[in-house]
Amino acid sequence: MTKDVIILLGLKHSGKTTLGKELAKKLGYDFVDTDELIEETVGMSVRDLYNNQGPQAFILAEETVCKKLTANIGDKKMVISTGGGICENPPALMHLKAAGEFVFLKNDLKLSVSRIMKKIDVDETGSFTNVPAFIKKQNPKSLEDIKKMLYAKFNERAELYQKISDTIVELENASIEENLECLYKSIK
Repeated sequence: MTKDVIILLGLKHSGKTTLGKELAKKLGYDFVDTDELIEETVGMSVRDLYNNQGPQAFILAEETVCKKLTANIGDKKMVISTGGGICENPPALMHLKAAGEFVFLKNDLKLSVSRIMKKIDVDETGSFTNVPAFIKKQNPKSLEDIKKMLYAKFNERAELYQKISDTIVELENASIEENLECLYKSIK
């Protein structure tokens, strides 16, 4: 039987928002993205919040949003998509866990890294753009540095997600429809 509140966890670019929206439609549930809630609350992108005010400001905003969201769920049926680093925010996880079931969308690390690497540009000054904030603060010197940092961080996060999740869904490098069906079967 499907839970009333499904909280999607996973690495950056694992498909939490895309699959979450489709799953919510299929189940007739509401859909909420915690990163979007953060942006609405603070009036800037999560990347800008992290870069301009630091990781602690981001963590606090994430916790606040999760606390408010879960306090107002009531008897709503909902799919919640979380940010890729929420596994490093125990207070936010605590609020979410009280509301529903954690579902880890486990995809191939290579796929997540390649999706991010495709978006990274090097400007005329040699600076990197579109680099995740948690990598940018480490001052990578090359694209290879970025790739190594992403693999290291994603390996850590994947282990955390596996430990805290109620359900682990192994995603393939497949279509949205195929991965949605895999997710749907896993939560039924």
